[in-house]
Amino acid sequence: MSDRTLKLAITGMTCGHCTAHVRKALSSVPGVKEVNVPGWQEGRAEVRASSQVAVQSLIEAVRQAGYDAELLEEEGSEEPAAESEDGEKPGVPYRSPPGSGEEMDLLVIGAGSAGFAAAIKAAELGYSATLVEAGTIGGTCVNVGCVPSKTLIRAVGVHHAAAHHGFRGVSTTAGAISWPEVLQHKDELVQELRQSRYVDVLDAYPGIRYLRGRARFVDTATVEVDGRSYRPSKVVLATGASLWAPPIPGLRESGFLTSTTAMALRELPGSLIVLGGNAVGLELAQVFARAGSAVTVVELLDRIAPGEDEAISEALKGYLEGEGVEVLTGVRTDRIQRREGRVILFG
Repeated sequence: MSDRTLKLAITGMTCGHCTAHVRKALSSVPGVKEVNVPGWQEGRAEVRASSQVAVQSLIEAVRQAGYDAELLEEEGSEEPAAESEDGEKPGVPYRSPPGSGEEMDLLVIGAGSAGFAAAIKAAELGYSATLVEAGTIGGTCVNVGCVPSKTLIRAVGVHHAAAHHGFRGVSTTAGAISWPEVLQHKDELVQELRQSRYVDVLDAYPGIRYLRGRARFVDTATVEVDGRSYRPSKVVLATGASLWAPPIPGLRESGFLTSTTAMALRELPGSLIVLGGNAVGLELAQVFARAGSAVTVVELLDRIAPGEDEAISEALKGYLEGEGVEVLTGVRTDRIQRREGRVILFG
């Protein structure tokens, strides 16, 4: 019994979720072997099915999902599909050689923004995708990067503007800042966006599976996740970056903070040294200074924000110093020592 390929025009799709619904509806028809819905913008679907599958059953399945469909073209598949230069057939994912382990089209290691984008694109093209994450779903931006940092920046910015708005004839006071409440607000926003932008999105893509665990390559064709083997056709590495700390004598012993742990402090430090005068360091320096900490920025090069124009570096230095931040440039940190509860930097 030979298969045939049917090309359908689909109307009513408005987003990526729609492509997932149409793909699921067509795949549910008995006798359908493969479904490809390139994207909602293209408004079409391609189905490979046995000769016993009626066109009307496909159209009805799409209608039951809330969309409209009509047949554009039907062709048999007696001739083998042409192969590309690398030996793969167009539109058909390369399969790993037979062996132990579950097979799949795509395995994405890392469930941050890049990993999610890769898995969603694969699902929209009709392939099966598995996301593997050893840490917290959502990656850097929503958990420990842009979302929490910009929330803190905005919060202390409002507090700072109340006392330093610069308009004559307007009297406002900043009052006391409740740092624990600011942190709680930040954490709640992170949790909300992690849920809505990542966890909930998975429900709209039945072709994407999510695994919690640490992945490792067993060989060139096998990936193991917590003791279980998988043989994906393709693998995307989207693991992000890990912390690097400069090899300064005494740094690790002093118990240093990172940008992640600094934004999780439940109590404001009385004073803080920020090593490095680039974007992340300057953001945190201003946040803690505006919240009430005495902050010193120490930069090895001769100016802060060294990747920017010199005029920008100078202007930033002036703004920060105007807000009480001490900025030291051209300083090499030779060693760090903790003494009587305080951290001492030797340059």
